[in-house]
Amino acid sequence: MSDNSVPLSTSLEMNKLDDLKLLRLQEELKYVNAELVEQLARVVLDGLVKWSNTHIFSKLGGELTIEIPLGPPNAGVGYKSLEPLRPHMVIYLAMITDIYRDALAFPVVCRRLVDETETLEAFHQIPAWQGFPFAFKTAMPTLQAGHVHGDLSAFCEVMAEQHERQTESILDTNDVRCRFVMFELMLVWTFFHELGHVVQQHYRLRNKTDYLDAAETFLEFPEETPSTDQANAGSIGDAPPDLPAQARELMADGESIDLTLKYIHVTGRLCFPLLYLLYCSVGCMFQRFYQNYTENLNIVGRWHPHPALREEVSEAFLSDTIRDHLVATKKVPNDEASVMTVLYASIRANLLTGLFRAHRIEQRDDGDGLPSYMRLLTEEHRPGMLSYQDTLMPYIEAQMDEVRQWHLLPENRMDDWLEMLRRQQSQRIQSSAEP
Repeated sequence: MSDNSVPLSTSLEMNKLDDLKLLRLQEELKYVNAELVEQLARVVLDGLVKWSNTHIFSKLGGELTIEIPLGPPNAGVGYKSLEPLRPHMVIYLAMITDIYRDALAFPVVCRRLVDETETLEAFHQIPAWQGFPFAFKTAMPTLQAGHVHGDLSAFCEVMAEQHERQTESILDTNDVRCRFVMFELMLVWTFFHELGHVVQQHYRLRNKTDYLDAAETFLEFPEETPSTDQANAGSIGDAPPDLPAQARELMADGESIDLTLKYIHVTGRLCFPLLYLLYCSVGCMFQRFYQNYTENLNIVGRWHPHPALREEVSEAFLSDTIRDHLVATKKVPNDEASVMTVLYASIRANLLTGLFRAHRIEQRDDGDGLPSYMRLLTEEHRPGMLSYQDTLMPYIEAQMDEVRQWHLLPENRMDDWLEMLRRQQSQRIQSSAEP
């Protein structure tokens, strides 16, 4: 299943990070209470573990456990015993802290983009958005107290009241609620991505002869050592790319999108403001991984595909699912209205998250140009994006045939996810054949 349509990357030039901005991010850590961050994270994660055990593992005689250890920003899943139904998930406190910091900063940066630039005003001048019912010109969508996770709501409202009392604070209650919602959604997506590896039983696909190593935890990024810092960060290596592993990452992303949407629905919060913030949260997560990649869509010697491709595929599935829901529940008058809804939410979120990352860490030689990650999502790089996806399709197809036989969640939507990819590929083939 080899395909040379996408070149392998031989350049070690990463996307450029601004040293001064990175120093400022280090300064942020002085003002983050790690104990509070872990306490807030536990509220979300413990509930997700309980749900997973009730609906999946307890029925099979197993149990999922989770740990929040100290160490570099990372997450992964492994097995503490030889029993594949007793997975052990780890999400390092440093990763949770990074998520928390992004959630804190996002409303602030978005407000500055609205108040100090014409970016959002220009976006809303697009004729398609004129009179569009979901369009909002404020930095963040309007949230009610009930939009915040029930067990986080008390923390949120106390913090919101404190900001409202401080005359020098630039934040209001809505900004604080957005912070809590994004923190929750990024954590939920991370949890369900790792759970996706488990319920699809990817350990069976890693090594056909001895597919369960009780001592190994499969982390998003391998543990770093001083001598191999860059290579172990998962950035670029001389080894050939692990295309089956890259395909499995897309499969786990698809599972995460499905389960995250079901989670929002079950908690009674499936509404436009939450869906918009989900687009923002997914974008922030993938852009977090981008700093370990080059400024192109070439395939590198590693086991995770480029985060821009991951975002492209995940957002397509997210948009498809939202459209189906809007039409089925008659929340929009027709399919065209559902298309416009997901287009507005996804494009607006891509715009804000791309500028957010650039504001936070990227070195900008040309302040008027698009940030590097945003450029990879433009039409200029469309052929490379599509070729990358086509390269992974045979590995997705082959592994999905096996995953379908042993998936731990019978009512999953991975066949719908695969059908979406097939449909996109068929449309590309048909389009290229047209004169």
